[in-house]
Amino acid sequence: MNSIVTNVLAAALNATTEQLQSVASWPDPSTGFAFWIFGQTGTPKPQFTSLPFKETTASALRRTPELAAFGYVMELVDEVTSALWSEAVEHLRGREIYPADRQSFIFNPIEILGVAVGLRQCPKTTDDQREWFSNTIVRGLKAGLFRTSVSLLAAITAIRYLDEAKAGAVGSQKIETSELATPELVLVCGIDLGFERQAQLPRKQLQLDLLSRILKETIRVGDAAEASSIWIVVRRAIDGLVLISDEATPLQKIIVLCRRFPLFVERLQNRQRGRAPYNVDDEYDVQDLLHAVLKLHFDDVRPEEHTPSFGGNASRVDFYLPAERILVEAKMTRSGLGQKEVTDQLINDVARYSKVDGIDTLVCLVFDPERRCKNPDSVENDVQSTGSRLTVRAIVCPKGL
Repeated sequence: MNSIVTNVLAAALNATTEQLQSVASWPDPSTGFAFWIFGQTGTPKPQFTSLPFKETTASALRRTPELAAFGYVMELVDEVTSALWSEAVEHLRGREIYPADRQSFIFNPIEILGVAVGLRQCPKTTDDQREWFSNTIVRGLKAGLFRTSVSLLAAITAIRYLDEAKAGAVGSQKIETSELATPELVLVCGIDLGFERQAQLPRKQLQLDLLSRILKETIRVGDAAEASSIWIVVRRAIDGLVLISDEATPLQKIIVLCRRFPLFVERLQNRQRGRAPYNVDDEYDVQDLLHAVLKLHFDDVRPEEHTPSFGGNASRVDFYLPAERILVEAKMTRSGLGQKEVTDQLINDVARYSKVDGIDTLVCLVFDPERRCKNPDSVENDVQSTGSRLTVRAIVCPKGL
């Protein structure tokens, strides 16, 4: 794997991570959009999404940036805010949506999509309100009022998201990425991540074009919306490079597979055609799934391999990869097994397995779906710094930014 490419992508990942970690108050349109695309892609959400919402009011929600912001997070709002949101939509119906000066949310891609999400997700909105908004967008499309390619894309995506029946009448939008400024390309990638089925864009080509820009120029990250789009695309690229690279070590590949494990679980829990989800209820479920994932990449994966006794007790490691001289241990947090307990267990495991011949590396996966580990970095650092002769890597996931 080319070190220059890796370093540039790592720098972009660090810059976007810093931007997302700097958020102190939310939601606004940018952080709401970020929340939405992290959720739609099944990617662990940034830490700011665990912060309480800023206070809002009926008058504040009558401003469309606020309306859009809370539209994106509608799944989290309380009943009172939900009712205020619906009332604000009713107030919006009395305004001129297409003013002569074009100073309207309807031409702002993030805002029009945020209102569309809210209209579909809010339990207090009515079919009449959704019909009004759909017809309003269609009216603007037919009149040719969306003059930029990105605002046109957002309008078409919003109408498809709200009313599939009307989507056929508005046509499609082809995006020429070479003609887009870099901030526009980032936004288009974000729209694709958040609305894949409705945007109907060539995802692979879009992301390759964005990665090409990142490698060729310095990209300034302006807000959480831009940071989230870039972060997801770059994180996927780095992981993909590791998994296909002949230069990547087995340890690097296992770390990537463990970090992406929650994406695999999320997909199995949201199955098509009404199929029952594959629930991951305990450590045994985690081990079964991880075994399957490892077998896709390594020929000899031995489950529940016995190890010599330690402190008078014999034990079994979850997975042993003899050719790679790697042990893999999987944990799942639960009631009674939080951050302290799982850290203590793993430190004991490191001491035990360091006595075993034929291994050089221990990988510890901690699946933490309920975020019981309040400081996952601390878990990883404490387990990895035990002074063992082994190379030890701990991965707590999902882990926000």
